[in-house]
Amino acid sequence: MNYYAKRIAQTMFTIWAVLTITFVLIRFMPGGPLDYLRAQVIAGNVGQGTGQFQGGSGRLASFNRLAELYINIDPSQPIYIQYWQYVSQLAHGDLGMSIYYTAPVEQILLPAIPWTVFLGGIAVFISFVSRVVVGAALAYKEGSRFDVGGTTALIWGHSLPFYIIGILLLYVLGYQWGWFPTSGRYNADAVAGLNWPFISGILSHAALPVIALAWASFGSGAIAMRANAIQVLGEDYVRTARLRGIKSKRITILYVARNAVLPMYTGMLIQIGFIFAGSIILERIFVYRGVGWYMFRAIQADDYPLMMGAFILIIVTVSIAMLVADLTYGLVDPRVTRGESDESF
Repeated sequence: MNYYAKRIAQTMFTIWAVLTITFVLIRFMPGGPLDYLRAQVIAGNVGQGTGQFQGGSGRLASFNRLAELYINIDPSQPIYIQYWQYVSQLAHGDLGMSIYYTAPVEQILLPAIPWTVFLGGIAVFISFVSRVVVGAALAYKEGSRFDVGGTTALIWGHSLPFYIIGILLLYVLGYQWGWFPTSGRYNADAVAGLNWPFISGILSHAALPVIALAWASFGSGAIAMRANAIQVLGEDYVRTARLRGIKSKRITILYVARNAVLPMYTGMLIQIGFIFAGSIILERIFVYRGVGWYMFRAIQADDYPLMMGAFILIIVTVSIAMLVADLTYGLVDPRVTRGESDESF
């Protein structure tokens, strides 16, 4: 098996393992989705008015039908058939039915994905560029007051959680100064389309969440870039380039920056995968209806199908992002070899 096939197989195995774990949690976890759904059926809170709920001896049949509808599991079947039903439905994109919204989970999450990707994509780009620039600047001034003060500030800043930054930005720039909207994804009175009022509304609503999300990895990333740049500055080929009289600007771009940024590439792609996880609290703070906002609502409402659907989406996204990072790192850095001793991280 070649390198690419091996990595793809490992990713597929990881996704399969995650789906299996979610099935075990749904089926056997005390107080889990099945127990919750059974309690709702007994209380008469689910299925009324739909022809699916029956009282007395019909409650078990009602529970089985609703379990199959909401979480793709028929408890009356043997366990291996339940597992096959669950996995096969997920393979066809059926994530079950939301209890709170009474709508298919995929119909709720799929329209929200572009908004979360939009937030995260801009945040990752801003974070990557800023930490490369700041980290490189600190490395060139190694040992100076600028380096010591900047590194200390980055360490202190990184210790402040991004959601605290989000709350501060919302309070000061949103409520106190009124520079940015405090909730929503776009201007409600703007006509959707390629027009400036609608686009400017999208950008203004996304500004504060993007800044807060970019903050999450800025401090540690800038410190890592500083360490990488210092290591590259001490390499023999950099000294040789200086002795040959190559211009400082050319050395900075072609030698130092290019080689120092390479280790940051994998981290950037992995960070993209964790966008969904980091957006859960942030989208709730800014009432930004993305995947994270719906997952938070699912947790509040004990909507297990929607919660599990968002969880599966996050894990699959992280796995694919890590696969892309692993497969493309060799293209970015030709020094990485293929073989049994491969190192991509």
